[in-house]
Amino acid sequence: MGDFVVYNRSKVNEHMHNAMLKTLRTQGSNNPIIINDDSYNILVFEKSISPVVNHAKNEAGDYVASSGCFFYKDQFGKPALELFLKEFEPDIYSPLGFMGVFTLIVKKNNRRFIISDPLGASRIFLNTEKSIWSSSFLALAENISGLTINKQGVYEYCFQETNYGSDTPINEIQMADSLCYYELGRNNVKSLRKTVPINFDFSRTSCDGLIEEHAALLQNQMGNVVASFGSKISTALSGGYDSRLMLSLACNSGVTPNVYVYGPNESPDVIVAKKIADGERFAINHIDKAKHPIPSFQTYREIVKDNFYALDGFPNESIFDFGANMKTRRERAENGTLILNGGGGEIYRNFFYLPDRPYSVDQLLDIFYSRYAKSFCTAEFTEQEYRSNLKRKIKYALQLENDLMSRAELEYAYPAFRLRYWTAKDNSNNNRLGSFLTPFLCYETVSKALNIPLKYKTHGIFQGDLINKVSPAMASYPSDYGYRFDQQVPFKTKVKNNLTIYRPSLLRRYSYSIQHKMATLNLPATLSSEYIDPIFNKSTPYMDQFLKMDEIKDSALLGRALTLEYLFQHLNL
Repeated sequence: MGDFVVYNRSKVNEHMHNAMLKTLRTQGSNNPIIINDDSYNILVFEKSISPVVNHAKNEAGDYVASSGCFFYKDQFGKPALELFLKEFEPDIYSPLGFMGVFTLIVKKNNRRFIISDPLGASRIFLNTEKSIWSSSFLALAENISGLTINKQGVYEYCFQETNYGSDTPINEIQMADSLCYYELGRNNVKSLRKTVPINFDFSRTSCDGLIEEHAALLQNQMGNVVASFGSKISTALSGGYDSRLMLSLACNSGVTPNVYVYGPNESPDVIVAKKIADGERFAINHIDKAKHPIPSFQTYREIVKDNFYALDGFPNESIFDFGANMKTRRERAENGTLILNGGGGEIYRNFFYLPDRPYSVDQLLDIFYSRYAKSFCTAEFTEQEYRSNLKRKIKYALQLENDLMSRAELEYAYPAFRLRYWTAKDNSNNNRLGSFLTPFLCYETVSKALNIPLKYKTHGIFQGDLINKVSPAMASYPSDYGYRFDQQVPFKTKVKNNLTIYRPSLLRRYSYSIQHKMATLNLPATLSSEYIDPIFNKSTPYMDQFLKMDEIKDSALLGRALTLEYLFQHLNL
């Protein structure tokens, strides 16, 4: 399904029920199935453009509904739901057999549960009473009174494009704990810990043996996807590793997906993608969003409003564009098409560009989570508090007993922290429209990738060899790294990579701040004063509390800050 709402009837009156339905209609979700079960109402919505079967029940009165993209033991749609409902044991959580980012609402043996995918990458929002649960942030935000701004949530979104742990930009709306599933009792909610075992020991299998193992795993998964969707599959192609691997797996399964590439003609991604398409003789849809028609000022206001609702208030990329973003998302989802996305393919690479040794959580914060400059923050920003909150969340997500991580545990920070929260929002927004799958973000794939020795993953060696194993033809084309994936990584590339890999973590902590200080703000037309000033009446009273807006030189950060200003003004906080 697309969206869902679950609420305790004793806490939500008819007026609020109708108000939430109105919000969801504006987001594109209409005509829900409404299940009245004990003290709960469960609202199950179809995807707005390409619906799929999202609900199943049995003769005993048990049922299951899915939100997101749900594969279970090689099945999709109704067969997957029926099989899961049959096998689900309420007190035993197994992470095996799943693929996709999803939420399940289940009744089994007269007990009700809300369950997310094993890695917890599905966004579930709830109020502080835990009486309302939804895939839609705005369904809660527009209809709960007494909302206040969450400072940590504001800074995390502005600096890192997303929120981590339970925080959102609103104190009274939280994200559900990704490490738990929930039993909804008549008068209480019980949190149950998922059993998601992770082995952090590096494998002693040869690199060739590991390549064979992962090629077989990924090819089997893609075979199941193709068996469910046939040729109704679409995927991006760029000049990098992840999309090449995705396309190779799909073609090896007997289909040529609808392939598209974004960027101007001179973009390296476009040049590489078109060369591959020409060589392999398949059509490619080249989309240059910069050529999207420039709207009038009044039309722009309506486009921003549409983005705001369609992308659930505060998307990773902000709500300010001329309409190309949602146009392409909606077109991709038409005709029952499954959208494949290579997000998470970095599990096969040295994502953090670090040597093989232990690291502290503070060093990880220095290396990757310090994309801010105190110079553009107001006195509301306390760096120690901000970092302390992130540190606590990382330790919880990785289940660390102390501040020191092994190198394998640091590798796990990528899927268990970065992907779990950064990828989740985009998955949810796309799955509101149609089926959207990130195959690499899968428990079995991630857990096995953690066992690959770092020396194989560094410089992209393992993933390049993996592409070559799956499809030598695809590997033989150039990449935007300057070399083919069927050849050894050039020495000069390794030297360049090593300049980052061996850069001291403390220096990396201040890289963004130094770059920002030296930068000149280059505003896109979508953030120019003639478009933005009428929307905000030339003032940003909410975000002025947190950021010195006139001193921001990073246009992407400015876009996110203005997105929150739009949200807070819309909610009239």
